[in-house]
Amino acid sequence: MIHLDMTGRNVEITPALRNFAAEKLAKLERLLVGPIEAHVVLGIEKHRQFAEIQLKSKTGIFSGHQETGDLYASIGEVADKLERQALKHKEKIRDHKHRRGPRDPEIAATIEANVAAEVESQARTNGDTPTRLHRRASYRVRPMGVEDAILELEESGEELILFRLTENDQVCAIYRRRDGDLVLVEAR
Repeated sequence: MIHLDMTGRNVEITPALRNFAAEKLAKLERLLVGPIEAHVVLGIEKHRQFAEIQLKSKTGIFSGHQETGDLYASIGEVADKLERQALKHKEKIRDHKHRRGPRDPEIAATIEANVAAEVESQARTNGDTPTRLHRRASYRVRPMGVEDAILELEESGEELILFRLTENDQVCAIYRRRDGDLVLVEAR
């Protein structure tokens, strides 16, 4: 729900202007979290007609200013600017959350244990001596689908790809067996 506060400078705030502004700002409800407060300042100075809007929500404060020859056009353009700002902010928050890797030691230990168990299992079935497991200092876990992880494995030349499934944030690994097949390891 948007709480709309409008101020007019050398212009009367008509119900039509108020409804138009409310309609344009309603699109932002799907992008912003919590109650939204909007302060709209409309003004006319000589031949310039401007709209200035400031939005406050739980996720941030967004503002924009536009001058045109028509108040309705100014309101529409500022609302579009605010929508782009809110969308960019939402994507930034989403990307920041997805960049975080498995900081939980239990998740890292589970992945390591699953990979070690699979390597040992492969060694037993092939009659080879078990391969030693070498630890890697750090590994960036990115969100991606299984198909993207397979492509990444093929292109990078790495032996193992750790990733977080985009569908459910589950940590997984893909590696290539000696026979050339790929193995998907999922953390529980």
